[in-house]
Amino acid sequence: MLILTTATPDDESFLLELYSSVRSEEIDAFGWNEAQKQAFLGMQFQMQQRSYRMQYPDAEHRIVRLDGRPIGRIMTARLPQANVLVDISLLPAYRNRGLGTQLLRELQTQSAAEGKPLQLHVLRGNRAKGLYERLGFSQTEAGEMYEAMEWQQANK
Repeated sequence: MLILTTATPDDESFLLELYSSVRSEEIDAFGWNEAQKQAFLGMQFQMQQRSYRMQYPDAEHRIVRLDGRPIGRIMTARLPQANVLVDISLLPAYRNRGLGTQLLRELQTQSAAEGKPLQLHVLRGNRAKGLYERLGFSQTEAGEMYEAMEWQQANK
């Protein structure tokens, strides 16, 4: 069973491992040795964390746990006009098993209950875009690196 717990400083090493797993394919293409990869990923992870804290200071940062083990993270921000999916990541062994879909559907249910759209940004070329589209998200903006997407409950 999936359980969400509030992220704490004790989760930092897991979050770095998770971040590294998300970026590994991209970083492997650079041809760097392991020390170079780890140094780069550590810096990028810290920059991402700072950016999230600055952009969404009140975001809910949760660790996704399955059978007590951390397997991912989900960050959301509740803004007056919308709920925002800041980040969702799962370790590779837990991807493509319906867990991301389950988490996103729960966010959609919350957003619908609050009468708000659910918004997110996805990196161009990220395979997750297909999942978002299957769950009813549509593109609202296209930038050079990211695409903005939004889900809104259909009017009945």
